[in-house]
Amino acid sequence: MRKRNHYLYIAIVLVVIGGLLLFRITIHTENYLSRNGTVHLQKTTDGFELFRNGKPFNIRGASGNSHLKELSNIGGNTIRVYDTINLLAILNEAKMNGLAVIVDIPIPRYHKTYNVYLSNADNDQLKKNVKQLVRKYRSHPSLLMWNLGNEVEYPLVLFKNSFITTFNDLIDIIHKEDPNHPVSTSIPSVSKKQIISLYLHSPDIDLLSYNIFGNLKNLKSDLTKISYFFGKRPYYISEWGHDGPWEHSFTSWGTPIEPSSSKKAEQLKTRHKTLIQKMDPTCLGSLVFYWGEKHERTHTWFSLFLENHGRSEIVEQIKHLWQNSYSYTPSIGLDYMLVDEKGAHSNLVFAPDQIIKAMLKFNHAQYNDLQISWEIYPEVWQYQLNDKEKKPRSITGSILNTNIEQATFITPKDEGPYRIFAYIHDKKGNFATTNTPFYVLNPNIKND
Repeated sequence: MRKRNHYLYIAIVLVVIGGLLLFRITIHTENYLSRNGTVHLQKTTDGFELFRNGKPFNIRGASGNSHLKELSNIGGNTIRVYDTINLLAILNEAKMNGLAVIVDIPIPRYHKTYNVYLSNADNDQLKKNVKQLVRKYRSHPSLLMWNLGNEVEYPLVLFKNSFITTFNDLIDIIHKEDPNHPVSTSIPSVSKKQIISLYLHSPDIDLLSYNIFGNLKNLKSDLTKISYFFGKRPYYISEWGHDGPWEHSFTSWGTPIEPSSSKKAEQLKTRHKTLIQKMDPTCLGSLVFYWGEKHERTHTWFSLFLENHGRSEIVEQIKHLWQNSYSYTPSIGLDYMLVDEKGAHSNLVFAPDQIIKAMLKFNHAQYNDLQISWEIYPEVWQYQLNDKEKKPRSITGSILNTNIEQATFITPKDEGPYRIFAYIHDKKGNFATTNTPFYVLNPNIKND
């Protein structure tokens, strides 16, 4: 009997705590929805709406740091920038091109084993820096909202720790200094633990955003499950696109196999048509990734622009997607590359100084209108998750000759992983690209 009463007592306490938390969340939700700033959220009968300068605003744009005119030209209205370097210049350029700007406020990532938020002095300096930043740019007409941290690994804990306390203080500072723009933070994929903890411990956050790729197909169902306990909450998709390196098949030495840009464009079209266009009314819009040049396993995986190559054929695909036109297919039509008559899944291993032939395969021939160039790069070998990667230097002198869609190359002398890249340019300024990983193994080197 005592045991049964004990369990009953625990159940009552949990129900009371849950009720109080739900009441607290509801009160805070009503508070942020009642704000009438230059940019604000408004609850509708079936979801939420974002208002900017008195008019409904649906986020349609990209995450990156450059080529703002090109973004505006294809129908984008928003750019998300990941840091505050040259922020004034970006805001001014955005104004010239009719773009709104979501500004990331970089803050240290939370680590349980090495928590930088244990230092009161560092926390105070961080708050001071954020206050100065917000004061400096809060009145710029291009500002849409603040994004407090990107994938900061918000912890699931019962009681607030030093990170959560500081995070909430920063939200309060931004709201106090700038009541005219909402505050968000970006979550990787749909991390239920982080979302639940955010809703419980940081109820003053105005909305969440999601960096999501292959798992985009599960977004609606995952958020629906969370809404059973916390109600429907507004959000936007802060990163979406084709599959990332972590979602692809790998070679036997652990490097991801990258599809051609034409294959990526096909996947974007499918995702936009079947998922992005069918998001529920709590979704305020989406941002494609990555508007600029970024090295993530390769310099071509996400980059929609490349130095010396121009814009990816995917940019033209995005333009048609934003026009709700799904009949467009990239004109270059690049399928894949064969190296030594084999595909990347064959785990290509060669000896040093070996002469090899690479060949491109197209789904339609138009060689008279295309220009093709080739490069070989070493693989980013010592890769760690969340590391900021640097593009390696290309291996000079490796491409021996080229002939229409073919190239002959000599493998590097040094043992290790490499990739051969091909870039195909049309006369409209677009490029397509593909690459194939291979490994150079020196049989004369004895491994202990």
